[in-house]
Amino acid sequence: MEQNPTLEIEDSAGLSLDSDSGDDPEDSEDGRRVNRLILFLALGLCLCIVCGVVIGILLTMKGRGPNSTHSSPESLTDCLGFEKCPAYPEPYSWGEWPKTYIYKGSFPAGFVWGVGTASYQIEGAYNEGGRGASIWDTFSGANTVNMQGGNCSYCCQNPPCPINPAVKSKGDTGNVATDSYHMIQTDLALMKAMGLKNYRFSIAWPRMFPLGESMGDPNPEAVKWYSDFINALLAANITPFVTLYHWDLPQALFSPPERSAWWARDAEGRPVGEILPNWKHYVDTCFRLFGDRVKFWITFNEAWSATKLASGSGKAPGVKPFLDPMKDPYIAGHNMLNAHAAAVDIYRRKYQYKQQGLIGITNNFDWREPKTDSQADIAAAERAVLFQLGWFSEPIFGNGDYPPEMRAVVGDILPKFTEDEQRLLKGSADFFGLNNYGTGWISAAKEPGWDYIYGTVSHDGFVHGQSAWLYGAGWGLRKLLNWVKRRYSGPVIYVTENGWSTAASTPEQAANDTDRVDYYANYTSEVRRAIEEDGVDVRGYFGWSLLDNYEWEMGYVERFGITFVDYNFGVDPNAPLPNGHVPTPGQQLRRRKKSSCFLEQLWRNNMLLAPNSPNLCVETIIFQGQYTFKNCTRVIDVYVGDATGSVTGKKPAGGGSCDTTTDLPYGPALLSFSGSTVICRTCKTGTGFMQGFWSDDDLGIQWDDGSLWVKAL
Repeated sequence: MEQNPTLEIEDSAGLSLDSDSGDDPEDSEDGRRVNRLILFLALGLCLCIVCGVVIGILLTMKGRGPNSTHSSPESLTDCLGFEKCPAYPEPYSWGEWPKTYIYKGSFPAGFVWGVGTASYQIEGAYNEGGRGASIWDTFSGANTVNMQGGNCSYCCQNPPCPINPAVKSKGDTGNVATDSYHMIQTDLALMKAMGLKNYRFSIAWPRMFPLGESMGDPNPEAVKWYSDFINALLAANITPFVTLYHWDLPQALFSPPERSAWWARDAEGRPVGEILPNWKHYVDTCFRLFGDRVKFWITFNEAWSATKLASGSGKAPGVKPFLDPMKDPYIAGHNMLNAHAAAVDIYRRKYQYKQQGLIGITNNFDWREPKTDSQADIAAAERAVLFQLGWFSEPIFGNGDYPPEMRAVVGDILPKFTEDEQRLLKGSADFFGLNNYGTGWISAAKEPGWDYIYGTVSHDGFVHGQSAWLYGAGWGLRKLLNWVKRRYSGPVIYVTENGWSTAASTPEQAANDTDRVDYYANYTSEVRRAIEEDGVDVRGYFGWSLLDNYEWEMGYVERFGITFVDYNFGVDPNAPLPNGHVPTPGQQLRRRKKSSCFLEQLWRNNMLLAPNSPNLCVETIIFQGQYTFKNCTRVIDVYVGDATGSVTGKKPAGGGSCDTTTDLPYGPALLSFSGSTVICRTCKTGTGFMQGFWSDDDLGIQWDDGSLWVKAL
């Protein structure tokens, strides 16, 4: 960035400060005139210096750094939308951003560590278990013919189905994803092996209510699946954090022009709550059926993404007539905020006292730092955060309405809340959920842009992730946390998503994700500084994501997981063309990455860890040795090269425990290894194979059949 130009005072041309000393009266008078001129110049120069010092002090008091690229104060026209120009965002001054991070220090007792996923990104089984079609099935081109809800106004009539033009990775769908609907025991074994204590996941609305019904009973298969999963998490001492809406809207509720869901409006263009009866029935059902065990609820994940990006900018549904990013998202966002308030109202009136849970919303923002310390850039940065994060936070954590700065710029495009709506909205969250991934510079611009912020974003100098939009700087999260504290009087904050994408095509390549380790080390370091030095009330931090998964319009190209997923790419007859290199069910492999082992050390010790710490993950040779299970002895041999091995031993004759008398032979069975994952393809009765994960906590192997083999020391 440009530094402050040197200010120089040039000599006036032809001016001489010397005089002759002769006795001539004219010469004497000339001398006196010269002396007076010198005096006046000296006094003027002194006055200029004094004025300059005063102006400098005033500018410094206004938060302008010493390297300002502007030498005169800007007018209020540079502060569009503000009654008073905003100050430079704390805690780092312009040009004083950290180049290194501190990796020492602990977090407060009880700090919540976890990871997260979302239903459409991992479950798969898109047409099984009574699930109805979602807008993401239609968007990605999945075969929804004859599915419940699959007969909307723009839905597929004959496969192969069309793909929305916004999809970047053609042919990829959530049909199978990470196959977690079928491999949930594998995912549970993985979580137990890494010592996970908190897991954030979402419930699929179209699985619970295939047609998004506004009354009646939910799909019993969905109720059983989610209930069993919640019970299994609790049995493993893992606390569930449940998101009610992570973008997979039932397709039956969106069939324009008859049904417009979040985008519904009246003849005058005012938002209408067409979807509210369906939404309220869905959330009420979830609270009633699962709330005795779920104590942390999130109504919406990233309402900004689900409205702004979903109105023709890359996310589902992305269809006509709702493709105007400068109008349609504000209708959808208004309806979504009222739906959030309605859900919280139901929970607080009917369930919270008895169930003793918390409920909130998760909003997102990637920090925007003023590119210079000019007032215009500072104002642009403040507009950026207010017009995205503040859009969905101010009505809840502020005064029940949109930010006044946003109303001043966006004007009548922003709908108005009724007094009753404001009453329900204000204070309708027990915590502030915050998703943050990246950081960028912002410069003031003359045009409003698609988000009305009158700013241009750039990323020079920042580390770049695999995703085109992702640039990292841990200090950006610290600044964002401070902004939330200042604006909303210090709410309880949970960082509900924070993660990094890296490319990988093999388990070995994926496992060595040092860039992601650096990212987590830097970001968690800044979270701790925000807590300890700035007094921000951060209670928890969730990495994203437990698994590589379906990355929305980018399909399976981008990988955010701390666990590598071998999707067993093959043919999916229900995927659109090209469909020959997409995930298939039944044979998917999980392998922990170095970042997974790094985070495990964080949450086991509740203290910071340097990214270059040695021995983060165990080597395959750890599996060599003798184990016990139900009093049975098993011996694993790891062959030279660490890729294969075998297991032999005993198993009980009657299905109980070994008694050394009636025991039967176990094996020999061939094993294969991938890092801290062990696979046995002949140990399981029927189809499929067993996967196990080394657990430092148990000093043994957590298998996905629920068994734990403890290694003999």
